[in-house]
Amino acid sequence: MYKFLLLIVISLSSLNLFAQQPKVVAAATPAVAKVVPVVPTKELRKQMERNFKRKKFKAVIPIADTLLKRNPKEENAFVKKVVSQVMLKMDKPAIETFKKWYKNKDTAATNICLVPYQFEFVKSKRPADIYYKSAMTLAPKNGIPYIMYGADFADADQPDKALQYVEKGYNLLKGQYKKDYASTYAAVLHKAGKKSEAYKLLENEMANGNNTEDVIREYFRCYLIDKRFEDGIAKATEFIEKDPQAIYYRRRGSFYNEIGNSEKACEDAVTLRDKFGTGDFWQKEFNCPDVMAPVKPSMQRTYIYEVVFQGNTYDFRVTNPKVDMDKGISFKYKMTGDVGINGVVNISKDALDTAHVQMNRFSNGNHDLDAETSVWVSNAVFNELKTKGESFIQASIFSAQVFQVVDEEDPFYVVKVDDQDKYIRCIHLVSRDRDDSQELWINDDPKNPIILKMKLDFAIELKQIL
Repeated sequence: MYKFLLLIVISLSSLNLFAQQPKVVAAATPAVAKVVPVVPTKELRKQMERNFKRKKFKAVIPIADTLLKRNPKEENAFVKKVVSQVMLKMDKPAIETFKKWYKNKDTAATNICLVPYQFEFVKSKRPADIYYKSAMTLAPKNGIPYIMYGADFADADQPDKALQYVEKGYNLLKGQYKKDYASTYAAVLHKAGKKSEAYKLLENEMANGNNTEDVIREYFRCYLIDKRFEDGIAKATEFIEKDPQAIYYRRRGSFYNEIGNSEKACEDAVTLRDKFGTGDFWQKEFNCPDVMAPVKPSMQRTYIYEVVFQGNTYDFRVTNPKVDMDKGISFKYKMTGDVGINGVVNISKDALDTAHVQMNRFSNGNHDLDAETSVWVSNAVFNELKTKGESFIQASIFSAQVFQVVDEEDPFYVVKVDDQDKYIRCIHLVSRDRDDSQELWINDDPKNPIILKMKLDFAIELKQIL
């Protein structure tokens, strides 16, 4: 613009100058406007999806804006735009995008206040106040933003502040919304020390027909937190007699499991399997002996691993190990096939306490390990995995890695025991750089953290227990 104005000034000055002289000025050649090709809508959508998939959020936003100019009701463009803004921490623009899209202030406020929950701000320690406060300002009579803000304070272990906001929000709610958030209000009441009020609220909700899973789960969670296991069992039994829902069996089984009554817990697990079609899920959760592999350190068993190394496959057998993680480990080993070696491995107390190195290369004869472990991981490694979620392990001779725990929906390893599939609760690890060529699976038991499977420069996998 500034360049264009300058050209006009120069032109006018020139005209005045030439007006004093009898000269003929040639007419200026008109500028030709550059034609910008219009990208078809279909192609723009493809570009937006491609950039979004590749997490190129900065490129997504202008494409989404163009699509929304062409069609203000294009929901996918709105979603991609606002998600990109949130991911780029463009909080104010994201809030404005919500306001522009949702004409109803209550709806906009509800969606704005749900962003920190949906994007797990607490987990990443990202501030969320701007979303809650914007939502409360936009719709001050909408109780949901207050409740969500209070829930964040509860997660941050600030129960008094949590109760302040949740109580205000709950009292603003009406009808079904009040029922939907009853369990959240009760949880905050309980955390703030108003336990009797929490129990009473949930009991009243159930008595009035609000028997949702959230309400029932929160009710029994209060018993669990307060370690009122016997009371919880009695209450669950009372509900089962009136209305035998699966959730009551699950809660009762959990209480039995907490007090170490495996027999009763497993009875409920079998009922859940047979009557409610839950499969063997709860039997695994309660470590029921009919589905779990016998891997207690006191059990004298033979562990048969399959090894694949440089194109060769053979068995590696660990026989009758003596496992005491406070004193040491001793086991006999044997490799079958063309390898044909055997011996005894003794792992010292010092190695079990501190070692981060695995001895995975065997030669014929006995091995006394004072700075390494083999087949088992050390107490140091196991404790770091459970407390920090990662540990430094040198399992391959070529490299050492920081291995991280992978969250699994079904954290169980399947192995044959006397020709039947059994389960072992396990910890799955991958190298921090997510190199799929390096993975480990470990028995999730501090008293017997035996390695179940490794994928390194070779592969070893527990196949059978005799």
